[in-house]
Amino acid sequence: MPVRIRRRHLLHSAVSVAVLVQLGFAAAFLIDAAGTSRTYDALAARHVSLNGRVRGCASIGTARYSARMCRVDYHYRATTFSALVPSGQSTTVLVDPSDTSIRMTKTNYDGRLGETTVDLVLASVLLVGATSMTAVHVLHVRRRRARGRDDPG
Repeated sequence: MPVRIRRRHLLHSAVSVAVLVQLGFAAAFLIDAAGTSRTYDALAARHVSLNGRVRGCASIGTARYSARMCRVDYHYRATTFSALVPSGQSTTVLVDPSDTSIRMTKTNYDGRLGETTVDLVLASVLLVGATSMTAVHVLHVRRRRARGRDDPG
């Protein structure tokens, strides 16, 4: 016996998917903000400034928009690592001396508060959107049932 998919099932599925996507993106922005804050806090407590050596630059993008990125190599104690830095920005990187995996370019370190604020605002907007969509959908379903229009088709 074939399963009959009704219009209301499609609507419920679409709303569920939309809400889950919004919640997923909100979680990603919150995790990114927490990671940035953790790195920033570690570097604020103690850091070493390193000047890098530009290995090469390339233009990345399309004909209408392109960005020139440079690969910069750094060496600290026995560790060597690279970073992609926009051309014209500082090649200085800050490294935690006790854990060299905690590092951030000077430009990102200086602009940290703006980046974290944007992450938190976007996460908040997505959470409000998911909540609003759920509330409007539930209200619509309840009003439809109260009017007795919850026909099977």
